[in-house]
Amino acid sequence: MHTIFHLASLRRTTVRHFAEAGRLSHVDEASRLVSPLRPLLFALLAARLVRGAPAPKGRKSIAQGSALGFGSNRLSSPERATPRRALGIRPLLALILASLAPLARAATADDTVMRAMRDELARSMSQLQLENLEKPYFIAYRVQDARSQGVAAQLGSALGRFDGRNRTVAIEVRVGSPAFDNTNFQSFGPGGSSSATLALDDHYDTLRRQLWLATDRAYKAAAEQFSRKKAALQNKTRTEVLPDFSPQAPVTLTDLHPGKPIDLDRAEAMVRELSAVFREPPLVDSSIVRLTAVEETTRYVNSEGSAFTRTEFQISVVAGAATQAPDGFPLDDHFITHARAWDALPPKAELAAALRQLTRRLAAQRDAQLLDQYNGPVLLEGQAAVEIFAQVIAPLLGARPRPIVDSGGRGGRGGFGPSGASENPFLDKLGARVLPDMFTVVDNPTLTTLNGQPLFGDARIDDEGVPTRAVTLVEKGRLRTLLTSRAPVRGVPRSTGSVRNGSVVPSNLIVSANDGLDAAALKAELLKLVEQRGKDYGVIIRRLGDPNLRAGPGLSGRTGARVEPVILAVKVFPDGREEPLRNVDIAGIEPPSFKDILVAGREPHLSTVPFRSSTCSFAVPSLLFEDLTLKKPAGEISRPPIAKHPLANR
Repeated sequence: MHTIFHLASLRRTTVRHFAEAGRLSHVDEASRLVSPLRPLLFALLAARLVRGAPAPKGRKSIAQGSALGFGSNRLSSPERATPRRALGIRPLLALILASLAPLARAATADDTVMRAMRDELARSMSQLQLENLEKPYFIAYRVQDARSQGVAAQLGSALGRFDGRNRTVAIEVRVGSPAFDNTNFQSFGPGGSSSATLALDDHYDTLRRQLWLATDRAYKAAAEQFSRKKAALQNKTRTEVLPDFSPQAPVTLTDLHPGKPIDLDRAEAMVRELSAVFREPPLVDSSIVRLTAVEETTRYVNSEGSAFTRTEFQISVVAGAATQAPDGFPLDDHFITHARAWDALPPKAELAAALRQLTRRLAAQRDAQLLDQYNGPVLLEGQAAVEIFAQVIAPLLGARPRPIVDSGGRGGRGGFGPSGASENPFLDKLGARVLPDMFTVVDNPTLTTLNGQPLFGDARIDDEGVPTRAVTLVEKGRLRTLLTSRAPVRGVPRSTGSVRNGSVVPSNLIVSANDGLDAAALKAELLKLVEQRGKDYGVIIRRLGDPNLRAGPGLSGRTGARVEPVILAVKVFPDGREEPLRNVDIAGIEPPSFKDILVAGREPHLSTVPFRSSTCSFAVPSLLFEDLTLKKPAGEISRPPIAKHPLANR
């Protein structure tokens, strides 16, 4: 008990040292950093006592007394505890503080940048007002510090490297009230947000000046937008009235996962070696290997009292290769992997083996058959199932309100998505069946692993200062809710904490199915359908293109396909024989097509892919569709190069 008492005393001393030194603005935050060290402190103190450190006068040490160290005397106060010299607390405290110093500097809640943000925010809320116009009722600053490093290579030769930092601020100013403000409105004028590049040095006065000017611009734009919005509604009746902003309790959070900068020389050597794989036969027309490491620190503060500091680090290795079939049809494929540290990347030999497999797949595709047209059962396995879900269903799982449009007297409708053409159709599907009854879909940003594999969409708080949580989107095939921001949509009045980089996006999207089958049983089900339909064969799609990872130019004027071209597919015959196919498009697939899924796989395939402006992890089982239309792509084809590859005769 005596040792435990000193552990508490030392912990308080350590916390007090951090707080008084100004490294951390809140004692509770310092306590959070020191708390994980309790076992270490206990072990070190116990070891010191066992070695015979003097006990207080009239008291036995643990080595001299009972095995449990209990005595008849009452616990003494911290002032009467074992002298620090005897316990060696000062050297121990110095060691602990030295080990925590880098983390403390990174975690500082009121570092120079955050202090400038808080001070300018407070001044703006109290003083920012144009004559005869309303003051802002809400202001938020989001400052992002990013360090990006990367290297690229081709056929064993370095293409370049980069190592840079940038710091930007996004400012949100709202004028009016949460029920009706300047947002959710489209016009030709400026909006109520502003962004600016900030100084990289942590110079308080410079940062205050830059925040002041950017806030001034954002407020003037917001005030003008608010006036335009009120004027646009004077002669209109709104069929749907929703608040423009939902309430959120203040949250303070520090979520730090910093990384170690990569050694660019080492990274370049590895990437050069990996890219040299494409010099080996079978040769492809073009290829590239890239390695990128990004550490991003986000600081956020708003006028409601919320504040957070978040640091994320991620490394990715991306390889792409492209070639052409003899008839000129383009073929491409890619490889991507992610890690949170250099040592967590797959071994170099494993990466090289994956790239060799990529080239073999592409070479085999050159001689594969073209498929004119096919209507019938299709099994999408593994990566193909992930991609089709990510490209067709996932974009509809996030909702923004339909904005009011200042049409300038020409009439018009609000928009959804990048084109602003229509509202998210899934808003009309809340409570309705969007998938077969076997399916459940959960977005869970609180997870970091799934079945022992890492996930990369995790976060404790989103970009609007809303804590994240697991959200069940689809249950037994019925759409329960959608991912939203703090701008309410009908049926979903509160934020789900799903805003990242300005978009409402999934994080770790996990699709599960009851009574799933293994790979062999799925194939057997496909062949059973083939027999029932009187077909000569069925089709299995194993890889699908990703819109963010195209390695080649593709077809110009390609039309009529909602998803990316198929990379790897086969015909499968009743006897189990498979024949490869190439240049296949999935035609006419729409969200309602997913209600015709007959059965799914038992285990989900996990893949982390770019999604809009973020990185999302998807876990999706294989999917057997009752009926899909497949055909060869339509568009213009470039002829293959006249001469052979320069390395062909080596």
